[in-house]
Amino acid sequence: MDGRRTSGHNRQKLNPLYVLFLGLVAAVALLLILSIVLGIRLGSAKKAAKTAEKQVEELKEKNTKLQQEITELEAAAAEAAKQETPAIPTGPDGLPELPGQETQTWLDLSGHSELSVTPTQLLDRYYTYYATAGVNLRSGPGTSYSRLATVSKGGQVEVAAKENGWMFVKTGNRFGWIKEDYLSTTKVSAQSSTSTSSQSSRRTEATSGSLHH
Repeated sequence: MDGRRTSGHNRQKLNPLYVLFLGLVAAVALLLILSIVLGIRLGSAKKAAKTAEKQVEELKEKNTKLQQEITELEAAAAEAAKQETPAIPTGPDGLPELPGQETQTWLDLSGHSELSVTPTQLLDRYYTYYATAGVNLRSGPGTSYSRLATVSKGGQVEVAAKENGWMFVKTGNRFGWIKEDYLSTTKVSAQSSTSTSSQSSRRTEATSGSLHH
């Protein structure tokens, strides 16, 4: 009996410092394991970050090369366009002088059967002109062609072609020919300052169409 009591008494008297020591050892072991795990994960994250940085740098280099190639292609295209489209010389009146015999097709004249003659060479676009006097709009480039309408002094027309001293123009929804001498790029006042006889002559032209323009 005495021996058993002595053994139980010894178990109750475990040293608290020893227990604390065991707890500290366990905590240190746990911290060591956590630090190892975190270190492994941190290493993987750093490796992934370096890989991502490398990929970003590669993408930047590719982007720079692509931009350089695009710039070179644009410059080559611009140079080719310059070579394919030579500068168009202009005449004294500022209108382009377009050589060649091929008919230009940017102007649609379908449905205008009143025209006796259509231009064989158009300008590159419409040019705005003004009538310097009351003038006939004719179906062809000559006074022998029929009169389609009249354009009053100062009236605006859009010139699309020029042939042999005549201009092919658009006024409203009409097309026709007007003698070049009666058109100017400078806007003219509708009120004439000419003599009474000159006004009478132009009035006769507007009503009868007998004058040669």
